[in-house]
Amino acid sequence: MRRSLHTDEEIAFLLDEAARGIPIAAICASAHISLGTFYRWRRRLGGLKPAGVARLDQVERENAGLRAEVLRLRAALLVQPGRGAPATTERASLSQPPHHRGAQACVGRFAFGRSAN
Repeated sequence: MRRSLHTDEEIAFLLDEAARGIPIAAICASAHISLGTFYRWRRRLGGLKPAGVARLDQVERENAGLRAEVLRLRAALLVQPGRGAPATTERASLSQPPHHRGAQACVGRFAFGRSAN
């Protein structure tokens, strides 16, 4: 997704101007943005002041760090302590050929038919 040319603080300032009663069309014209962009920003940032936007940015960075830590811990849990190899998953069992009772798997023209033996 393309990054905005406006910082979050500038966006919060524009939203604050709209809350003070300045016509939205005039705000959009002065900031060179569309009405859709303005309303998307308003939906994303709501009624936050510039200080609240800075706090939101800090919380988002902290959240990204915590997500990375959770991924690292999940990867560490998948490693068995005794073997050092990842635990088997369903995908590993799917890569093995299917086991047929009573006969070997047929290949070729009669691949889906079962033998009499």
